[in-house]
Amino acid sequence: MAPVAAAQPTRFAIQKARGKGWKTLEVGEDLDHARARFNLMVRVNPRAYFRLIQLDHNAGAGGDGIEFNWKLIELHDPNQGGAAGTGRPPAPPRPPPRVAARGATKGATAASLRRERVPLPLRFYAAVVLAGLLIGGLLYLRYGLPGP
Repeated sequence: MAPVAAAQPTRFAIQKARGKGWKTLEVGEDLDHARARFNLMVRVNPRAYFRLIQLDHNAGAGGDGIEFNWKLIELHDPNQGGAAGTGRPPAPPRPPPRVAARGATKGATAASLRRERVPLPLRFYAAVVLAGLLIGGLLYLRYGLPGP
């Protein structure tokens, strides 16, 4: 007669998306603790995909307790703005950036703002180049000429 394996408790795992798969970060037996850790991980890294799953032991499998059936409890999708199934509202949309262009009017379109001419600091560029030439010439006269 084959020995009967003891019933395994339900476990909860927190996983993070890695490439095309999922990496298990934590496994625990308490749902409240797992949910709190899941929320903490989402707050720490809100741009990553996380999922909280329930793991039930698959007693029908022949592999010494290493096969589990899993069920999704929560999923954090950063593209959706909130966690699925948590009832959290998505993040409020940000207001559009204000355009602080000189001479722009209220009715200006994006195309007209792109065509706006911006003066280049040509006098400053010319001054820097002339100062560099002057300093380079003085250094050449002092150290570059063959001495007596």
